[in-house]
Amino acid sequence: MRIACFADSELTDSSRCDIARYRYRVFVGQLGWDLPVPHDHDQDGFDVAYTRHVVATEVNTIVGYARLLPTTRPYLLRSVFPDLLNGGSAPCDEEVWELSRYAATDLRHGDASPDISTIVGKALLLEAMRVTQAQGAHTLVFCTTVAVERLSRRWGMDTRRLGPTKRTSAGLLVAAAMSCKESNMHLLAEGQVQQAHPPRPAGLRMEFRDGLLSDQALRT
Repeated sequence: MRIACFADSELTDSSRCDIARYRYRVFVGQLGWDLPVPHDHDQDGFDVAYTRHVVATEVNTIVGYARLLPTTRPYLLRSVFPDLLNGGSAPCDEEVWELSRYAATDLRHGDASPDISTIVGKALLLEAMRVTQAQGAHTLVFCTTVAVERLSRRWGMDTRRLGPTKRTSAGLLVAAAMSCKESNMHLLAEGQVQQAHPPRPAGLRMEFRDGLLSDQALRT
């Protein structure tokens, strides 16, 4: 598996379509989200030049994804879900970034091992934290389902709610914050090693790459 981060402005048309198709099939096709996007193409007003995309690929296929946005620019929580903040102000801070569209799903295998999804999910979150730190930030905020919030806490993350839950077509949503501190990153990295050895899921090769992910890398 390869994981890399790249800017929206650096995407080729085909890479952008691959990401949009993956997001649509996960969030609309599998999770049933009611998104105002074209069929089979989840691309919205937050996919802009300053967006950072974290993509996991395996055997020519995207198997995981996360989007990162600075809170000093328009982002999902402030623009779409401010009611999740219970009247509080949405962060607008160079040291705080938003994580959205987080998914660790191999669409080729509907019955894939939960262990593999966990490995991909932790690797994605770890890379998202690394990218956030590289931008000079130390906190991630996000809108997520209560189920994903519970999962992050089961991984040992110090997830902190920013407001009450809200029932939507996507499920019971909550706004939360998470520190990119070294102890959290260590837990994510340590968890991958414990789950991958032994046994290591067949065909899952961990390979982390910094910087731009080329169009070819998205497909190989």
